Amino acid sequence: MIKRLLRRNRRALIGLLCLILAIVLIGVLGRGSQSFHEKYEGEDLTADVSGLGRADTYDGYLRAHADAGTGSEPVTVNISAFEGDGEIRRVNRVSCVYAPDGSFITWKVNVEKAGMSNILLDYLTVDSRGVDMERELYINGELPFAGAGSLCFSRLWTDGGEVRKDNQGNDIRPSQVEVFDWQQVFCQDDMGYIAEPYQFYFEEGENTISLKAVNEPMILRGVTLTPVEEMKTYKAYMEEQPDAEMSDEAKAWSVTVQGEDAQLRSTPSLYARYDRSSPATVPYSVSNTVLNYIGGDPWNKAGQWIEWAFEVPEDGYYTISVKARQAYQRGAVSCRSLYIDGEIPFEEMKEISFDYSTSWELLTLSDESGAPYRFYLTAGEHTVRLQATLGEMGGILRELEDSIYRLNLIYRKILVLTGVNPDRFRDYNLHKVYPEVLEAMDLESKRLYKLVDDTVAITGQKSDRVAVAQTLAVQLEQFVKYNERITQSFSNFKDNITSLGTALQNMSETKLDIDLIVVSGEEAKLPKVRDGFIQKTVHEIRSCIASYFVDYNSLGDVYDESEGDNLVEVWIVTGRDQSTVLKTMVDDVFTPVVTDGRVKVNVKLVVADTLLTAVVAGNGPDVVLSLGTWFPVNYAMRNAVEDLTQFEDFDEVISPFYDSAVTALTYNGGVYALPETQEFSVLFYRTDVLEELGLTPPETWEDMIAMLPTIQGNNLSVGVPFPDIATLDMSVLNSLIY
Repeated sequence: MIKRLLRRNRRALIGLLCLILAIVLIGVLGRGSQSFHEKYEGEDLTADVSGLGRADTYDGYLRAHADAGTGSEPVTVNISAFEGDGEIRRVNRVSCVYAPDGSFITWKVNVEKAGMSNILLDYLTVDSRGVDMERELYINGELPFAGAGSLCFSRLWTDGGEVRKDNQGNDIRPSQVEVFDWQQVFCQDDMGYIAEPYQFYFEEGENTISLKAVNEPMILRGVTLTPVEEMKTYKAYMEEQPDAEMSDEAKAWSVTVQGEDAQLRSTPSLYARYDRSSPATVPYSVSNTVLNYIGGDPWNKAGQWIEWAFEVPEDGYYTISVKARQAYQRGAVSCRSLYIDGEIPFEEMKEISFDYSTSWELLTLSDESGAPYRFYLTAGEHTVRLQATLGEMGGILRELEDSIYRLNLIYRKILVLTGVNPDRFRDYNLHKVYPEVLEAMDLESKRLYKLVDDTVAITGQKSDRVAVAQTLAVQLEQFVKYNERITQSFSNFKDNITSLGTALQNMSETKLDIDLIVVSGEEAKLPKVRDGFIQKTVHEIRSCIASYFVDYNSLGDVYDESEGDNLVEVWIVTGRDQSTVLKTMVDDVFTPVVTDGRVKVNVKLVVADTLLTAVVAGNGPDVVLSLGTWFPVNYAMRNAVEDLTQFEDFDEVISPFYDSAVTALTYNGGVYALPETQEFSVLFYRTDVLEELGLTPPETWEDMIAMLPTIQGNNLSVGVPFPDIATLDMSVLNSLIY
């Protein structure tokens, strides 16, 4: 009996000791993972090791002109007095400069006092390819920093008409059309790492400003140098606003602006979308496609914006609430800047954070204490714009990008000596040959530790994305202590750099959904977001019942078999968005214009595997889109598809395609499909590497061959895709051709 009690007590004691040990280990490891402050404390992380740093950064440019001060008055450039490839055009009786694609235009500007200034462009887009305009900006003939070589200016887009409904009751999204109107935009970071406009240094006296059109034409009405000003705080904003006595009706007034009713947007991909996954989305339907929100995956890049219009009944103070959902990045926040009538009203609106949540949440813009911000608005129409920004993460991502650049320099420096696959049993004496590399590794390790700490301080947790930076920091630290590990883990070091680049790209995404925006008086009641357990349960039951009666695969107007030979059945195997666009094009152009209403088209979204069984059963479609290239010949061998050469207009239809694109679709002299895409091999290269080696980009294969000794002599390589012949596809043919 006593022995049994001792055994039980011993087991309990051992279990208790294990529990205490686990708690101690968790505490120790937790403290170690919370902060790496001791690793970089007191270090100058802004210094660079000679030959292994980046000299063209914006931060370095600002440090070089830290004592320059700022201009006191705006300086307007004489837009008509230019040199270069532009031409004068009159727009609304105002002289403007048309800058075509590829142009290089220079203006002279006199500055009374040397210092830093922002540059404001007043521009108008012209009908072209519909993509953003890209420019390089030179001050006194030089590119001031790397970011000035990639300035982007967006276009204006809106709905091309009203939302229509098909004969199933589903909303048909209107196409996007460009709005040609003037915009005033500061030159700023295209990646969104820096929220404020770029600052440029101008010397006292005469300076030159040059714009090189990298992509797309534009019309310039003005170029202005503006003083660098700090944005006013909310307190200063309120001190500038007048006293306003609002009526009781205005205090209780509110207006709800649906997200899908946006007036303008910076890119055509930010169109209205539909969501039937939540009962809290307004409007709501489980059986029909209802456009009920905006944003989503396409709203992922800093600088993209959406704008809505609204009216208020009288002068006074109003609050703004945003019903949003950030269900894309766990352990991260999505940030937006708020503009009222084209301007950020005060500093606190530069960064509005939306935390991760799988449910819709109504966020009233408020200060840290929870008191709603009061916006002074005059009676009449106004606009509210939400622009994607990286917020505090922008600075971290900018430093992370610079770190990746330096890590690649370190990798290439070692690569010249060791090659891609170093001899693990050879001592390369890296500490003697490249002492600066070890110094750079030590410094970069400390920088990465600090980046991890800064990221955790913002997000509140360590995500898998920033964990890559910690892995590299540890690896670099080990490389400095044990030099022999560099060659042993050289390939892994390269893979970690690549992973860090991928993490940077993922962390730069800032997706968000917007259901609605509420502008209201201070005493108005806000709508409640009903997205609890009961509502979700009822929603799932309704969705399940609806799935038995609604054909979600049929798109747009659906016609029955009474149309006879005038009905064409089209199956498509891509995504729903592509299918919806196709059906919209058919209903807007093909049926009413091309066939004058005589031919009706049904479009159905299907899985490719269903085609064979449907054809065998005699229920196959008339046309199938987006199949692989082997399908047409495979079905032609079984007499299950029509030969297109039998039609009179075949030669006319096939004429735009290259012969090589049609070859894979040909069988026994017949052509059984039309190509949708064609691959073209391209050459891309690293400009910094070529400059480092003293080489120029090749124009011919002979130029490429002549460069190979220099490239290979530095243990670098040229990649030409050549797949395993065991897996036959079009890439095998491409590799043989090239």
